[in-house]
Amino acid sequence: MGEEAQTIINFRPMAAEDIPAIVKIEAESFYDAWNEGMLQNELGNSLTTYLAMEVAGQLVGYAGFWLVAGEAQITRVAVTDAERGQGYGTRLTAALVSKAWELGAEAITLEVRESNIAAQKAYLTCGFASEGIRPNYYEDNHENAVIMWLYKEGAGHE
Repeated sequence: MGEEAQTIINFRPMAAEDIPAIVKIEAESFYDAWNEGMLQNELGNSLTTYLAMEVAGQLVGYAGFWLVAGEAQITRVAVTDAERGQGYGTRLTAALVSKAWELGAEAITLEVRESNIAAQKAYLTCGFASEGIRPNYYEDNHENAVIMWLYKEGAGHE
């Protein structure tokens, strides 16, 4: 694995106590950062699943999806600025994919900024494929979004 033996990575359900730290990650990661109230609403929604990622006991990232009619729509995947570039986004995405399959998803989709090559590489590593563009998707700069999909093996997608 190439990682030092003492680095312990843990994935667990996101909890209300995580929200202050996640608000900081949001501010570092997204133009349309979610605030505490929005995150509380997500936690209280029966359609959502959010995972927190801890490295050596410290919260370094989180990710989540909405699961509707067998389709998981990834809403967020974010890692703290200080921990980017170490493969944590890929590990977090892989954990999220496993959770979606566990909860009965047949397919997983997401949108990612066309310029966010690092995120696209993480998604490709986890098996996603680019299947289109949403023109002018992002409000801040009208950047296109790349639509990516991952289908569960044997789910009948052509």
